[in-house]
Amino acid sequence: MVDVDAGAVGARARRRTWMLGGGLLAASALLGLAAPSLSSLPGLPYLSLPTLLFSGGAIVFAVGLGRSGSVTARRPFGTGALVALAIWFLVQPLVLLPLPEDEAALPDFVAAMSMIGITLEVIALVLAVTAVTQIGRSDVVPRPWNWAPLWALLATVVAWLLQSGLVLGPGIADDQGVLLAVFGLSGILEAGAVAFLGVLAMILAVRPAGGATVVYSSAE
Repeated sequence: MVDVDAGAVGARARRRTWMLGGGLLAASALLGLAAPSLSSLPGLPYLSLPTLLFSGGAIVFAVGLGRSGSVTARRPFGTGALVALAIWFLVQPLVLLPLPEDEAALPDFVAAMSMIGITLEVIALVLAVTAVTQIGRSDVVPRPWNWAPLWALLATVVAWLLQSGLVLGPGIADDQGVLLAVFGLSGILEAGAVAFLGVLAMILAVRPAGGATVVYSSAE
């Protein structure tokens, strides 16, 4: 009879999951920076390839290629929040309203879109905070990297604050050059946070893990 160490099986599931999920996240970040032309897919103008890759990576991390590969240990609360966040990013553009043809209705449209945009961001933030907290509290990702998703989320929040203009004064916000620099910096922060998670996951995937050896025993 041959007995296989369960730790080795779990380690293989984590390696496969984190390598695939990390690759998808890194690819989404790189494409978002290097290929803006892929911001929308043919026939699917509301869906971008970087967003599709990011959501795919998030779902891979949540579910795992094997139970041990899930960064939330497949606990319903954390897994559900991470999967919901991935789906939310895909359907969020569908909530946005089309531009009105009547110019007189434009001010009301801008006000409505502003409120809708804030609501969408708040929903995404709640799901993200729930997911990263559950990942941090789980024992799946080795410390201190179990809190890396939280670090990335904080960088993303800073990028959102920069884009919203909340950290800029009235005079600064009117400077076109400063606005372009701020938006460029926020884009780099967002992409860098996602790329960091992707690369880190792939590094952890190939790093040797203790207790992951295969043990053979025979009984005659």
